[in-house]
Amino acid sequence: MADLPERAVLIGPSGSGKSTIAKALGKRWGRPVIDTDEEITAKIGMPIHEFFARFGEPAFRAIEREVVDAACRRGPAVIATGGGAVLSEANWASWRPGSVVIGLTAQPAALAARVIAQSAAEGRGAERPLLAGDAESRIHELMERRRALYARADVTIDTTGLDSTAAIDAVDHAVGAIVTAGGVPRVSLLTPSGRSDIFVSRGASSMLAQTIASRWPRARRVWLISDENVAACWSEQAASALNGAGLPAETLVVPAGESSKRMTEVERLCGEMTSRGVTRRDVVLALGGGVVGDLAGFVASVCLRGLPLVQMPTSLLAMVDSSVGGKTGVNLPAGKNLAGAFYQPGAVLIDPLFLSSLPESEYRSGMAEVIKHALIQPSTPPGGFDLLETLETNALDPLPDNQIVEVLARNVAIKASVVQEDEREAGLRMILNFGHTAGHAIEAEGYRYRHGEAVGLGLLTVYGIAERLGRIDASAVDRARLLLERAGLPIVLDVDIDQVISNLSRDKKNVDGALHWVLPKSEGGVAIETGVSIDVVRGSLAQLSRARNQRVL
Repeated sequence: MADLPERAVLIGPSGSGKSTIAKALGKRWGRPVIDTDEEITAKIGMPIHEFFARFGEPAFRAIEREVVDAACRRGPAVIATGGGAVLSEANWASWRPGSVVIGLTAQPAALAARVIAQSAAEGRGAERPLLAGDAESRIHELMERRRALYARADVTIDTTGLDSTAAIDAVDHAVGAIVTAGGVPRVSLLTPSGRSDIFVSRGASSMLAQTIASRWPRARRVWLISDENVAACWSEQAASALNGAGLPAETLVVPAGESSKRMTEVERLCGEMTSRGVTRRDVVLALGGGVVGDLAGFVASVCLRGLPLVQMPTSLLAMVDSSVGGKTGVNLPAGKNLAGAFYQPGAVLIDPLFLSSLPESEYRSGMAEVIKHALIQPSTPPGGFDLLETLETNALDPLPDNQIVEVLARNVAIKASVVQEDEREAGLRMILNFGHTAGHAIEAEGYRYRHGEAVGLGLLTVYGIAERLGRIDASAVDRARLLLERAGLPIVLDVDIDQVISNLSRDKKNVDGALHWVLPKSEGGVAIETGVSIDVVRGSLAQLSRARNQRVL
């Protein structure tokens, strides 16, 4: 197979062939093989059944968790897991990024026969609780208890009646099809509010029904929430795919634009869903840009006290920012996003296909977030994709077609790495507000700038602040300005500065009356500072306003 996933993870009940197939697959692919049960045995210095008897299952699962996490950090590999490894959400989070999870199964009678034969060959049949009494019945009972967990695999292969070669061929073929279709999550977030698998590929949207069925096997119906503009282009296609897969789609359309982000719209949507018999087995699909994602995400978080959520962003801004990280919410008369929740989507499907219908102005607006992430990253992992270098050496309006998937994926990875450490913006996640503190205040002054345009001007504001404070030199400011200008974003400010200053005082991220500013550092990356004089802020805004008459390039 030409393209391989970073990892192939084999899950399934005892006797399904995980260890045997993993070894053969590793040989075929030229990949190392990690058998977690073998690793655990080496780590604990005794047979697993003996450890279970002496210390109990919780102690075993804790060690299994350490071994699984370590295995997933070793690089490309084929990993065979124990039958109960699926019980841990933390294990799923370790497997998911870059992995194809392969479920192996067989009829209980076949599983029992294999386990009995294997145990007899090893001379330890009496030591296995699984084999006490009616082994087939015990295996069937255990499979039923874990059925929903095993069903979360990306593909399931029934090995009943297959010899080892046929089983390996079936797995190899299935993995190839998944990789070709882009069905491997680029990132998986595990946060206190849930796990979020993020797919980035051409064709990711075609995996919608499959993703829902895999993640929520008991899903009954999908509530597709979109706005008037996006629905006209894409809702029929999405609904048809869902209906064709046996997942009835109910489409709810909201007016396009920021005016839909309000509590009355939340109440209306929840009311419609309730009147049509929504249940907790239903899934909410947000199909649209940032406004739809924020609104539908909030609806999912409150309707019946929480419904499964899928984000399928259709704007560049939503793809690289708002669809990832779990922020949802609506506006109040007092300000933007003042009512909301941290609520992780179970899946995010990012497909550049949707950019084909995006107006040029919205595309440019999204580029501000792309540039923000490029400026945030202090360094690129060895051999990794350098986002900043890519932006500085390629066209930006628009991005080259052959670069767009990797640009999207790198943006997602940068944001997700921050959210993973600080979901609720208690500290580190504040760096994602780079350019947003000033940007929101600029946007709120008459709303003459689109969100991305205001963020771009906010970036230039904080670069001006950092230069005035001696944190960076003029060349750093010029570098950021040139990127924004090449992306077609405004680099001069035309607002009432006094009103912008007033808006800053109402920023929801104020702590004890003090603003936290995310400022660029001379060595790259950013740092959070408080105590920045309002005169310094005003001076930076004034410089951007003066640039109307004196363009500095």
